[in-house]
Amino acid sequence: MTKDDKVNNDKIRNPDTNAKSFAMISHVSSLTFISRAHSHSSQPNTMIRERSTMEGQERDQDKEASVSFRSVLPHEPLPADSSGYIHVQGALEPKLKKDKGDEGKPSANQDQADYYWTKQGLEEALHEALTKICQGSALQSVSVLEDNSSPPYTKVRLSYSSPLAALKVVQYFRAEKVSAHDLLLVSPNNDNEEATMTSHWQFAARPLQATLLTTQPFLSTQMAWNRSNPPKFRRLIARPGEPVELLQQERQITRYVFLSGLVDTTNKNNNNPPWWDNSRQVCEAIRSQLHVYDTSGKGIELYISNKKKTSNRTTHFCHVGMRSPEDARALMAGLQGKILTWKQPCDWNDTSTCTTEQQQQQQQQQPTIQSDKLFLDYAAVTKRSEAKATAKATGEDLVKGEKSRSECTSVTKHVVVPGLVLITDFITPQEEQVLLAALTGPTAPWAPSQTNFSNSGAVKRRVQHYGYVFDYETANVNRDRSQPGSDCPPMPGMPPSDMSSLEAYTETCTAEGRGWELMAGIAERTRRTTFEIQAKDDDEEEQQGQSTITKQFPKLNQITVNVYEPGEGIGSHVDTPSAFDDGLISVSLNGGVVMEFRRQQQQQDDEKIKKLVYLPPRSLLLMSGPARFEWEHMIVTRMTDTHEGVVLHRSRRVSMTLRTAIDLSGEPMPCVSSTRFPPVWGTVGQSATDALVTPSMEREHVHAVYDAIATQWHHTRGKRGVLWPGATQFLKELPEGSIVADVGCGDGKYFPAIWEAGSYVIGSDISLPLLQQATHAHQQDAASQPDSRRVSEHRQHLQKKPAVLVADCMNVPLRSKSCDAAICIAVMHHLSTRDRRIRCISELGRIVKVGGLINIQAWAMEQQEKSKRKFAGTDVFVPFNAQPKYLEAAKNTAIATGMHPDPGKSTAQLYSEEYNADYDEQKGLVVFKRYCHMYRTGELEELVQEVDTVELYESGYESGNHFVILRVVT
Repeated sequence: MTKDDKVNNDKIRNPDTNAKSFAMISHVSSLTFISRAHSHSSQPNTMIRERSTMEGQERDQDKEASVSFRSVLPHEPLPADSSGYIHVQGALEPKLKKDKGDEGKPSANQDQADYYWTKQGLEEALHEALTKICQGSALQSVSVLEDNSSPPYTKVRLSYSSPLAALKVVQYFRAEKVSAHDLLLVSPNNDNEEATMTSHWQFAARPLQATLLTTQPFLSTQMAWNRSNPPKFRRLIARPGEPVELLQQERQITRYVFLSGLVDTTNKNNNNPPWWDNSRQVCEAIRSQLHVYDTSGKGIELYISNKKKTSNRTTHFCHVGMRSPEDARALMAGLQGKILTWKQPCDWNDTSTCTTEQQQQQQQQQPTIQSDKLFLDYAAVTKRSEAKATAKATGEDLVKGEKSRSECTSVTKHVVVPGLVLITDFITPQEEQVLLAALTGPTAPWAPSQTNFSNSGAVKRRVQHYGYVFDYETANVNRDRSQPGSDCPPMPGMPPSDMSSLEAYTETCTAEGRGWELMAGIAERTRRTTFEIQAKDDDEEEQQGQSTITKQFPKLNQITVNVYEPGEGIGSHVDTPSAFDDGLISVSLNGGVVMEFRRQQQQQDDEKIKKLVYLPPRSLLLMSGPARFEWEHMIVTRMTDTHEGVVLHRSRRVSMTLRTAIDLSGEPMPCVSSTRFPPVWGTVGQSATDALVTPSMEREHVHAVYDAIATQWHHTRGKRGVLWPGATQFLKELPEGSIVADVGCGDGKYFPAIWEAGSYVIGSDISLPLLQQATHAHQQDAASQPDSRRVSEHRQHLQKKPAVLVADCMNVPLRSKSCDAAICIAVMHHLSTRDRRIRCISELGRIVKVGGLINIQAWAMEQQEKSKRKFAGTDVFVPFNAQPKYLEAAKNTAIATGMHPDPGKSTAQLYSEEYNADYDEQKGLVVFKRYCHMYRTGELEELVQEVDTVELYESGYESGNHFVILRVVT
């Protein structure tokens, strides 16, 4: 319980005026000397004034005997009482000093230790002392309060001529930490009897507690917050999952308003006057402007943060408690976007001795403070604060309330971080999609796992490094790329021929979905950007009157890509100054986030200054100068952020951080770049031999996927019998009796078209489950087959024993020149490297005789307008939603063989674990990620030119696919 609450609960009533005195009569003379109330009656006029004062006090005490008092709460306006009252509490009685000359034993006067002041003597002493300090002329009476523990007397009530005078005394007590020692001890410098007597006494040095009182009763809880502890507030803004109707209802019935922009921080001439640091004066200044919206006449509640202020911190926002929802709505409508001038309350300064003209002159000379454009929004007391108040009133246990929400960026709008620049829409939405497809796609060069700086574990975020590796364990850059673990991909580079036309280059890369080339263009755009940076106060430019300076960062040579999943963050830090030069640049992709900045090297007792900055998607943030080296930055771990009154649910955020790595002498290191894409870790480039080694990307996201989905694939794709028209026409034009190699045949959906053309087929595929579907297809009822899979009766003998074999298209186990023709449909877009694509074309040319034709078709980057398939980049994951009913047989097999000892898991869960697929719990599906490379216009033709055994016979675009027809020449 706080002291103010104790005052509220006791209702401090006037004690019995006829209370028994506990003082010994033999010591009254000593009391007279200490209190100085009857000091040497050589001044009769003084005695008369004291006697008159005491008689007035007795009358006041009789008047207050039946009056109830309570403390004035910090957020309340000054009471409308005719007098002001103060409750003072603390150790007031003196104690005899011990005789130091007798080894701590009691002196001859130690029997006086049981002596206490009389009530009347203490009142006289306090009255005389208080008239000599703040508002002494306004003091009306001093009343010592008695209770069951008196004496000693520890409670006093003071009466002043006005509540304002009493408030000033309270603030004086608190500011000066006034104690009984300060009020009552007589200086021993005077060589007289009084000094001799007081030299035997000592008073407590602990500060007295002073509380402003009022006789006005509390208002109803519908109109006032009747607790001394202010509540916590929440903005009434949309939250994920909250009904809009409920929010609107809350906004209609609330009486609280959030008010920000109290100070215009953009005006450097708007220096805060000293009175603005006094929260009471601030409140009265605000009330003087807002009182016109108060129709109740009860005054306005103002809630201002009571945190300790620093030299750089002042009051910029508050919460306003109107007495009714109607007044709150009127306040919102009347002040939104307005600019006001705050003036010190004219009655705060003591002008009682001034003429009216002098008072007006002083008021005109009093410094004012200009507001920014005011921002107002509806607010409400948090449910937890309401629960605390209810529990306090009823004595029940507190029930845990709602979770706290993130702090809004508008709260720190006034804070300026020198060197911090935010550029929104630095990249276009189209560029963002292409970059995301590359940076999070199948060919992204994710860095190996690293230990964090505190050695508490591995860095959880997925990270990519370009140019130079940043070592999280040492918090430094690895300058020697030849060391193990330091040979990261080079910086994406632009061809020299395109450097003169940067924007045309980026437009072309965006249109063609070339993410890595576009990344090189964005890096070069960043190097060429001229940033306008606010000058620091001690900068030479600032001294010359320039408010901003311009900078470029042409030496950027390192990029770190971080992926932040919802709920992930990063601790407060400053990027290592010895590793990176000035200019830290971050580009945000896909998701926005609030980044928090905190000033370094502040006093321990001061509250750290912070700035909340929302980084929207596609924005660029520059940290230079003080923002780079003097302010820490962090991302708080949470699921939501609050920006300008709106709660934003976090989504995956990909950040590109561009920096300038420096050597030990502080000079920028060489920029290691390459125009070969996609980038890879380790040795750049692959030989033809490497093409025979299946990359893990294809094993995990092509081979394993088709093995798992073979049944559903045949049921949904194969049975529909959808064939690409160009491929079927190619087969029809082949001479009858041709031997056709179907490389990558899958479930054999082109087999019937080959048989119907009178040709023989040899099918090969890497997936055995798909080939099993191909061998069983002819056993199905012909009536249930689509037309494209039906074979004429005179051709049915060809399908009885289809020739199929499990084989990789990189090394087809057929004799050279053994086939008359070949088709390779929807296979090339599953090959993850350029060398493997060239190898596939070369292998097709090897098995087909000279003069034979080869038909190759693959997905195109350019899709038709009505197509559901839209690709942002050339290398992407295409999802396939697998239904559990098609995976049931494989599930039973897996459980029977003991591969999954937990038979309680669903089919979808099992395959999600086994094939690194996502699990959609809501739909109950396994979402497999198939790797696909989308071909740009002319890309297949470029690959053909790399193979000497074939020549281009025909090429084109059909139904979202690129195709080439090749003729074998050697």
